[in-house]
Amino acid sequence: MSARLTTARRTALVSMMVVLGITATACGGSDDDDSGSSGGNQSTVQGEAKAGGSMTMLAVQDSAALDPFKAASVAVADEPRLAALYDPLFYIDAADNSVKPHMGESLKTADNGKTWQLKLRPGVKFSDGTPLNAEAVKVNWDMHAKAETQSQHRAIAAGLTSKVVDETTLDITPLGMPNANLDRAVAIDLTYIASPATLAKGPDEYRNKPVGAGPFKLESWTRGSQQVYVKNENYWQKDKGLPKLDKLTIKNVPDVKQQYNTVNSGGADVFLSSDNATIAQAQKEIGVVQRSVEGGQMIQFNMTRPPFNDPRARQAITLALDPAGIPATLSNGYVPAKNFFSQKSPFFDPANVQAAPDKAKAKQLFDDLEREGKKVEFTYLLPQNPSSVKVAEYMQSRLAEYKNVSMKLEPLEIGAYIEKYAIRKDFQAMLFQQWLADPEPLMFNNWFSKSPLNFIGWNNPEADAALLAGRNSTDPTARKAAYSQLQKALVADLPVWTYAESSIGVLFNKKITGVVQYNTGVFFMDRIGLK
Repeated sequence: MSARLTTARRTALVSMMVVLGITATACGGSDDDDSGSSGGNQSTVQGEAKAGGSMTMLAVQDSAALDPFKAASVAVADEPRLAALYDPLFYIDAADNSVKPHMGESLKTADNGKTWQLKLRPGVKFSDGTPLNAEAVKVNWDMHAKAETQSQHRAIAAGLTSKVVDETTLDITPLGMPNANLDRAVAIDLTYIASPATLAKGPDEYRNKPVGAGPFKLESWTRGSQQVYVKNENYWQKDKGLPKLDKLTIKNVPDVKQQYNTVNSGGADVFLSSDNATIAQAQKEIGVVQRSVEGGQMIQFNMTRPPFNDPRARQAITLALDPAGIPATLSNGYVPAKNFFSQKSPFFDPANVQAAPDKAKAKQLFDDLEREGKKVEFTYLLPQNPSSVKVAEYMQSRLAEYKNVSMKLEPLEIGAYIEKYAIRKDFQAMLFQQWLADPEPLMFNNWFSKSPLNFIGWNNPEADAALLAGRNSTDPTARKAAYSQLQKALVADLPVWTYAESSIGVLFNKKITGVVQYNTGVFFMDRIGLK
C-alpha cells in the first residue's frame, strides 16, 4: 500500500474509524449523570414541540457520503443525518436499552437465533413514492454484504442470508452460528434503508442525492459548509403531525467551544458532543439530554508483538498509570473508568475491575523484564489532535518516572492512523475509543478470537466462551453472568486498559424541545422542534 493515501482512500478510512467508534474528541460521563446504565436520558424534562419552524444543527465535519453504506452511523458524526433522511427500522431505546420497532413492526426469533423473521409496517413509502417493502430491505442488506460496496457494516450483513416471504415479511438466517441478539446488530448496523430506485442509479447518485423514508429530504449540499433538509410531506407519520420542523440545516463547525458558544448565543440550536467538560457546562447554562454507554477511551495493546506479547509489560503499564490522575491534572472532565463497562451498566461487575495504581509493583515488573532483556520500549499510536496528545503526554510523563520503560508518541492524521492499525496492524499500543449501546455486536467483533476485526490478537478461550454466551442469550441474568466472565478475562489478560468512561450529550438552547435519544445517543429527527 502506498505511504500516501488518495483523498478517496482517506475519506473511506475516516468513515471506518468513526464507525468503529474512534474520534478525536474527549469522552466520558458526567459525575452528575443519573441516566440509566447503558442508556437513559437525563437533564431537562422534554415537552412536545410545536409544528413548523426551522432548526440549525452543528456537526464536527461534513459527510463523506449520505448513503447507509459509507456514512458514519455514529451519533457525533453522520447518524443525525441518517436519522433525518432514512428513519430507523429498529432502534435501541435509550430508556431501557431494549430493541424497539419504528418503521419495522417486529423482529423475532422462535429458535434462539437460528432464524429470524422481520415484519414491516405496511404502507410506508420512500420520498420518491416507491414502497419500503421486504424487497427493499433485502436489496439494501445484500448491497452491504458486497465487497465492492465498501460498506462499513459488511461484517454484519455478510453473516446473513435473507428471503422475501411477502410484501412486509423477510426471513433471515445468520450464517455460521446462531445469534439470539441479531436484533441489536440490525438496530445498530442495518437499520437505515435507502430507496432501491436510487440505489439502482449507482453510487454517485445514492451517495450525493440520497432518497429515504425519513422525516426530511435533502434540498441542498454545499460541500464543506452545510446541508439543508426540508420536510418530507409524505412522511409515514404525517398523520401524527410529524415531523415537527419544516426545515433543518446542518452546518459544519469542527471546534467544540465554537459549537457551544454559537448555540448558547442563539446562532444555532443543537449539537452532539462527547466532550465531558462541555456537557457539564451545558448542564448549568443551556439544555442537555445525555446517554451513558459502554466503552470509553482506552489503551489497546498489540498482544502479538513485543513488548506487549508479555502480560507483565501490559500489567506494568496499567499499574503505573492512574485514570483519576488524568482529569485531576488536565481538568478535561473525564470520568475515570473501572473497566470497559460503565459503572452504571447493568453488566458492570464490581468484583472484576482493573487493578488500582501500584507504583512499587509496576517498578518490580519493569525491573524483572529488564533483567530478562525485555526493556519496555514502545511507540504509542494516536490521532493527531490536541486532546488526545495532551492525555498521551500525561501518560508519557508518568512512565518517565521509571528507569526501564520508554514511551514514544506517534500522533498521525486520522487516515494514516487507521491505515496503520486497521489495515497494516502495525502498532504496539494505541489510543482507541468506542461507544456501545450494548455488548452486542461490537464486543464480539472486537475480541472473538476468529473475528477479522480483532486487531489486537486477543485469543482467550474463556473470553470466547463468554462472548458466545452473551450473544446466544436474551436472558438478562444469563447475559450479566456471561459479561461478568468477560470482565474477569479482560482484567486478567489486559488486552485493553480503559481510563475514561463514555457518554453522548445532545446540547441545545432554550428554544428547542422534543429531544429523544436512541442507539448510542442520536436523537429522533421527527419529534425535535421548537417550543
